[in-house]
This record gives sequence, C-alpha cells and structure tokens, in this order.
Amino acid sequence: MQLNERKLQILQAIIMNYLETAEPVGSRTISRHFLTELSSATIRNEMSDLEEMGLIEQPHTSAGRVPSSKGYRLYVDELMHRQEMDQEQLVVVRDILRSRTMQLDSLLREIGDLLATLTKYTAVVSMPQIKKVELKHIQLMPLDEKTAILVVVTDGNIVRNHMIPLQQPLQPQELYYISDVLNRELSGLSLSAMDLSLIQKIKKELRLEAGTMDSLLDAINDTLQYADDVDTYTAGATNILNFPEFSDIAKARSLMDFLNGKDQMKYLSGESSTEKSTGSGLQIRIGKENVPAQLHDCSIVTANYRYNDQNIGSISIVGPMRMDYDRVVSALENLMKDFPDLFAGDIPKIIQEDKHDTE
Repeated sequence: MQLNERKLQILQAIIMNYLETAEPVGSRTISRHFLTELSSATIRNEMSDLEEMGLIEQPHTSAGRVPSSKGYRLYVDELMHRQEMDQEQLVVVRDILRSRTMQLDSLLREIGDLLATLTKYTAVVSMPQIKKVELKHIQLMPLDEKTAILVVVTDGNIVRNHMIPLQQPLQPQELYYISDVLNRELSGLSLSAMDLSLIQKIKKELRLEAGTMDSLLDAINDTLQYADDVDTYTAGATNILNFPEFSDIAKARSLMDFLNGKDQMKYLSGESSTEKSTGSGLQIRIGKENVPAQLHDCSIVTANYRYNDQNIGSISIVGPMRMDYDRVVSALENLMKDFPDLFAGDIPKIIQEDKHDTE
C-alpha cells in the first residue's frame, strides 16, 4: 500500500491534534480544522489505510484514532519541522553556558532545570565522567592538622573535591610538595594509565609514613573511581505525571522508580543505542523502542556532550510518546551548539588563588 502525500498530511494532522488534546482524533476534526478541502468520508478511507499500515491505532471501537509508535517514528524521521527557540529563551540558555564555567556540576543542574521548564517534561543530566578524560591538575590544601582537601581537575575543567584524613600532621609546604610530585607524575594521564609501577614510583619519591601515603592514594583512587558510577541529576521528575498517559498510579510509580534508579542513566545516555539519530546527533527512542518495560509509554530524546572526541556525559528529555518532538529537538540542538564552550580555558583560577592565599 502506497504512503502518498495525502496520507502523510492526515497522519501529521492526527499527531498534531493528539499532541494538543490527548483525545483520539476523528475524520470530522481533521476535515474541519486541518484538511478542509477533503470530505470526512475520504479522510476515513485514508485513516483505514493508515491503520492497516500500523501508523495509527483505534483505542476503542467507537473512538477516533491515535498515533502508534510506528507513526511517531515516521513523523520524527520524515515530517518533523524544527522550531526556532524564543529569542529570550535562547539568551537565557547562552547566558547560563557562559556564566559559571568553573562550577560545571552546578551549571549542568541549572541546564537540567531550564530544559525541564522549557519542555514541561523530565530532564535527566549525567555529570562528566573523569575516567574518560585526562587529569590536568591535582592540588592538596590544608583544612586542619588532621584533614586536607584533595582537588582534582581534568582537562575539561571538571573539578572534584575529596576530604582526606591525615595519619600524620603535614605543613602547607609539605602538601604543596606532594601536589607538585603528583602533578609531575600524573598530569596528562587517564585513570587507565595509572598502573602499579607508577604508584610505587610515587611512593618511593614521597617517602611518607605508610598510613598517610595509603590514605592519600586511596583518596585519589576514590575520587577517580567516583566517575565510574554515573552521577545524575533529574529535573522536573514529576512533570511527566501531569500527562493523562500516566494517570494510572501503578504505571506512574513504576516509571518514577526507574527514573530514580542507579542504572537509569546507563540506558538513558543511549551510547549503545542503534536507533536512528537526527542530523545533529540526537538519539530519539519511541515507545517500545525503549527496552525497559517502564518506558514503553515514553519517548526519550538524548544528546551526548563531548570533549576531545569522547562522550563524557549526556542530557535526556523523557516525556510521553505524545511528546512535542519539534520543541524538544530544537531546544537540545540549540543547547548543543554552544556546549563546547564549557570546556574551554585554563585551570580554574580558584585552584591557583587558594594556593596563593594559604602561603
């Protein structure tokens, strides 16, 4: 059966009306508000063909039709039109991206909040994973006689802090010397390059008391290993519950349990997905294209952000299949255009200033 221009127009009308009303769409609605030149009878015939092709469904015998996941997929791949972001919204996005590049975790959370507000859906943001980039700077700073702060900075200006208990008192100049040795030996290396022989070399050079040295190396390892567990932030978690598709309490609870689970970002990031991407690299998974059963009534649009040609994190928008794909895709595409600016620049000044102030 041929999918001609008229059938595509009717499918698009059904999707646009259903997106707005969440009610099944009948032939009279399409004839009155979308394709006024066609009779209801003609539209009904075409809708029967679309249903036979699996692009629309009839939820009840006497009801109109709703798009199927296959119909949404066709719409996303062939019919969707990009929307221009409101200029005021675009200015807000760019101001956020350019304002606090030294506080990347906070900035990413703010981006998640903004996307949840703009789209009215749920935004899930994964924080950058240090293991995927190289170390740029390590700094030990005194807190008191028994505690120091370890600051690790990657070449993407991603900062992690860790409190280190000291087994022996160390003067500020001793901590700075340790920092210099660690920077000389570890700067420019990824976690996978830090092997046992290198650790033994550092131990030999520093000649610290065994307990203090072990605490320091354990802290560095813990700080880096933290990146193995994908750290995520969910904004607008309850937004999706505003849609009638999730009025069923059991279905809503199942979805929320998934979104709050530890392994959700491993799926949402979509790095292993084989689904078709948009021209700008966004991944869109619709309905049962999502493997977890909790997401069979959802659509997910994911953008992976990169540094040094590696994916180091992702931003996903989760909504019902009746998602405003045009708006979500446009928002993420506009965001991704300016995202590389986050990883430009030198070592954060705050690290250098802290060292200077304590000397």
